[in-house]
Amino acid sequence: MSLEFSVAQQVFHAWGATAQEIPTSSSEESDWLAELQGFRLLVEEKEKYESPDSQQEREAALRSGGVHGNTAPLTQSNRLSGIVRKASKQLSSTASRIQHDARIIWLTGVGFDGEAKHYQFMATLYGSTKIFELDKKGLRECYYFRNSDFYRYREKLDGAVAAIATGDKVTMKLCLNTYSPRYQALKLSPFAAQFPDGLIDPLADEYAGHAYIADTDIDRSDSGVILRCLQGKYGLTRVMNMDMNIATATVAVPR
Repeated sequence: MSLEFSVAQQVFHAWGATAQEIPTSSSEESDWLAELQGFRLLVEEKEKYESPDSQQEREAALRSGGVHGNTAPLTQSNRLSGIVRKASKQLSSTASRIQHDARIIWLTGVGFDGEAKHYQFMATLYGSTKIFELDKKGLRECYYFRNSDFYRYREKLDGAVAAIATGDKVTMKLCLNTYSPRYQALKLSPFAAQFPDGLIDPLADEYAGHAYIADTDIDRSDSGVILRCLQGKYGLTRVMNMDMNIATATVAVPR
């Protein structure tokens, strides 16, 4: 990404961390080496904007005096997975020559659909869905229900920041990769301490009874088998999964 304006760099400086730009080389490199209290973090920063087609469609509807409605699934995204794949390669290239303690990708959703991208990014990292029992109320997050980029790049990617930029405000979550060999190092790092209410840790969520983890080697293409595994692991009955959507409606009003 262009580093002329970096959300990550501004946040690091607000925390009192240094953020050193990684020099370019013949290989694609990550963007930043951030350091806080002696902990060195490699960061590949990305931004995701609304597609031009979606923006044009919304603007045309508003110009005509109509209402523009949109529904986005909060599930895995192949496009976001492609971003994660490239970022993992960049982090690995830089990690081979620069000393560090952990590696993350930082993705900021910008624009009208920034919130949807925020949740789609986390679903892509964790392969997550919602789980419920037919005879009981409530939904719980289930991590690794589907193929996940955190599992796929477990040796290369220790975590990710999922951010939303709205005006001059940034909302962030730090997602920990529980399959990474550096999971504990990142969890106990001074960077993680900056997320007292925004740390996503599947193991901690499971321990607290707030989430399920599908930690099985079974092929993720058969959701029925995964559901039966969850039933056996947690003593559940009549289990189903549900993917969530985010719906928006926009109308132009006179000033």
